[in-house]
Amino acid sequence: MNVTMTVDGAGRIIIPKAMRERLHLRAGSELNAELIADKIELTPAADPQAKLVRKGKRLVFAKTGASFDSAAAVRAEHEAMAARGARR
Repeated sequence: MNVTMTVDGAGRIIIPKAMRERLHLRAGSELNAELIADKIELTPAADPQAKLVRKGKRLVFAKTGASFDSAAAVRAEHEAMAARGARR
């Protein structure tokens, strides 16, 4: 997904709704910003509410009540990895 955003006078941008929904961002979500050459890469910060718990011999995320589409998350990660590989 490729969009053009405008920086306002205070240096803020608005992330389009489709992107926020795909990454499960909501008011108060934190993003990490990294300057790579002449680009800014934003990635969601680790969710402080997401906790790993042991279920038998496995570690799993504890339930938070928030909906989560794991298939979409895997697709998004594959796309991000492919995009990073293409940049190098």
